[in-house]
Amino acid sequence: MIAPAAATRLTRECRQTLHASHERVFPLLCPEREKEWLPGWEARWIHSVSGFAEPRAVFATHHDKGAEIIWVVAEHRPASRVHFVRWHLGTMVVDIELDLSSPQPATTWLDIRYTYTATSPQGDAAIEAMTLETWHAQMHAWEDHLDAWLQTPPR
Repeated sequence: MIAPAAATRLTRECRQTLHASHERVFPLLCPEREKEWLPGWEARWIHSVSGFAEPRAVFATHHDKGAEIIWVVAEHRPASRVHFVRWHLGTMVVDIELDLSSPQPATTWLDIRYTYTATSPQGDAAIEAMTLETWHAQMHAWEDHLDAWLQTPPR
């Protein structure tokens, strides 16, 4: 019998509160539209029929150390859910679930779940080095940029 794999796995969750309807927020959760509100974000399309996020679209980004990251849009349900899977070659796979709901018409809750799974000893080390404080700081910065963009008058 083969023993089950025991890769390092880490799940982090948070809720962002955005001051706009989920119909307005949802289109911005797209590699193309993210360029509008997240400073420094760059993505290269590998496959997309529309040029925007859609089921089974594939794109690439670069990590701050220059390594290419491949992303797949695993699920895309307008105004309610986006699910990305990204592959960091040689280190890890990251599953990213984004669920939107509205507690009131002009407010969106964006529930975020990241699940990191190591694919190598380097991935194990990278995941083990991730601090909760750093992750929350990244999520708060993302929330601040997105919410600030949403508060600007429409272009």
